[in-house]
Amino acid sequence: MQQASYTLGPTLPAEAGKPPWRPKTAGRIAFFLGPFAGALIVTMSLRRMGQPQAARKAMLFALGLATIMGVILFFVPDAVGRVVGLGVEAASLLFFPGLMEKEFIAWQAAHPASTPANGWLAIGWGLIGAPMLFVVLFLVFLPLMLLFPGR
Repeated sequence: MQQASYTLGPTLPAEAGKPPWRPKTAGRIAFFLGPFAGALIVTMSLRRMGQPQAARKAMLFALGLATIMGVILFFVPDAVGRVVGLGVEAASLLFFPGLMEKEFIAWQAAHPASTPANGWLAIGWGLIGAPMLFVVLFLVFLPLMLLFPGR
């Protein structure tokens, strides 16, 4: 059986030659701006390190996490939903750095003279990723509201 292979596309000219962000930057952005924001930082960093398949996996993980979070938030009471949301943010703080730690260490070893990108510059991409979370949550809530109108 032949397995289909999908890629995110070639490295964009704007990404070429740019250093990645430190792994902890992705965790902090994910904590404050949500899992999609952290996934964007991880994805861009992995692409900058020449790891498009790992970048794709990080984005798919964020999509799955947001979908699961949306279903859980739909069914739990508001007070519990706040705790769940905070728990997801805390887990993102710890999880997203791990998605790129190994690749970042290898990149640092291969580029000893380079310094990682400034983490403050990642905030802009995080601000793009934050609304993406709301779009996914809306797309999860919409069919659930139709299936369970009393919620």
